[in-house]
Amino acid sequence: MPIIFDSKDSVFFVGGRGAKTGDQYAGGGCTKDFWGDLKNPTKTLADVMDANGLCLSSESAGLGDTSCDVVNNGSGKVRITKVDQGYFSNCVAGLVARIVFAATYTSGRYEVIDADDDWIDIDETYSADTTCSARVGGAFDKLQHASDNTDANSTTPHGVYILTNKDETFSAAGDQIDIDTGGGDIAANTFKRIIGIDGDGAELAVGSYVTIDGNGQSCHCIYVDAIVNVEFRHIYAKDANSSATYYGFRYSGDAATTYYGHILRDCKSTGCKCGIGTSYRLHNLFVEGGYYESSVSYAINTASIMQLFNVVCKCVNYSTMYVWSAAFRADGCVFCSGPTSAGILIGGASESITIVNCIFYDVAKGIEINCSGYDRSGLVEFNNICVLHAKATSKFINRILGSIAYSDYSCLWASDGAPSASGRWGGSGKPEHAIEEDPDFIDAANGNFRPRNPNVLRGGKPDIADNATEMGAVLQKYQFARRAKAANFGRLQIVR
Repeated sequence: MPIIFDSKDSVFFVGGRGAKTGDQYAGGGCTKDFWGDLKNPTKTLADVMDANGLCLSSESAGLGDTSCDVVNNGSGKVRITKVDQGYFSNCVAGLVARIVFAATYTSGRYEVIDADDDWIDIDETYSADTTCSARVGGAFDKLQHASDNTDANSTTPHGVYILTNKDETFSAAGDQIDIDTGGGDIAANTFKRIIGIDGDGAELAVGSYVTIDGNGQSCHCIYVDAIVNVEFRHIYAKDANSSATYYGFRYSGDAATTYYGHILRDCKSTGCKCGIGTSYRLHNLFVEGGYYESSVSYAINTASIMQLFNVVCKCVNYSTMYVWSAAFRADGCVFCSGPTSAGILIGGASESITIVNCIFYDVAKGIEINCSGYDRSGLVEFNNICVLHAKATSKFINRILGSIAYSDYSCLWASDGAPSASGRWGGSGKPEHAIEEDPDFIDAANGNFRPRNPNVLRGGKPDIADNATEMGAVLQKYQFARRAKAANFGRLQIVR
């Protein structure tokens, strides 16, 4: 039974064209081969859906399970037809059809393998005549319906791409988007990938988003529960009820199972209690790029194994991150927590913590280690730049309880001059290769954290060949040496 999720990678759409009305019961998409590259697709949205995201097949073909006839196509495959009605005149091979059979066959979404005005053939072996309804192509009306009706963990798993260009605004708590079925498969390396696209169907550029607006409702914007291998790209989750514990992206699961393989790539969250929140049952959340902000709590609150690369986090009166019961790595990130808090607060039973190539700006503490009741943490940090709020009281590492495994080759400064607080490097004095100098950012107040201080540009931890490296998250472009001179042909030698 080759339902599309058991046979090929597939692409489904939310919104799509025009008014983006879509259809909850649409076929919803096409094969990945049909659509092509995500950034430069082979097809257009008009090849997959009609105006306003509706199906390409006639509405009459999908009105009930007696709308169309099921016959043998002459080659042993199922043909869905309605003679002389032209139900399928806009349909082509490679689209996905949602078929509801009256009998004999399993209803579901199938690949269209051939089409004509009055019929489509689907990738299903014929066994008996019956009737059915058919809806070919089109887009879903909501992200929730697209997720509920797609499966990257089927009997024979294949990848699923959900492409949305439809902003959604909640009107009630029940509008929370629950991603809790049809996730990927770890053994098969399949993912359900939810990706923001533009009006032409191409994946959005970095820094552009499709918005999920919680609109102050008492719910999370997106709730990922008890599944594995789900990726989000270019999704902006905003304005869940921040006075309660509601997040932009919330990850959870039952207490008896561990969940793996989640990705947030170039996403964003503001106006929620936390931008990202995870339970301790979630492992291996990878966050690349994007922006997370909160004015009432942590931008990211993690109890899972998490890796952050090139992420910007900002808070007003709280630490940008709270890490507990977790292993954690941050590389190339910017943390702006405000003048009273730590950039990263490490608490609880935290374990391996690696923070490299990051920037902490206008903070009371860059990193605070306070594993109350435990002493299992092992902090490794290098190549970081930390600009403190106040030279006399602020610290780069505020070690209350926990261990520092390695700390060196970082730069420390304060907004009002050379830092002077006792214990500002964690209580063991300034590391051998660390510096306390102004990094001379180009324009930190407006988010340009490229340093100009030569000791920062060449003062990072040497590489394996003992070459100098840079500190911080924003690296200077390499300038190739201009040593070549015009050749003097009279002095050239012939090599034989």
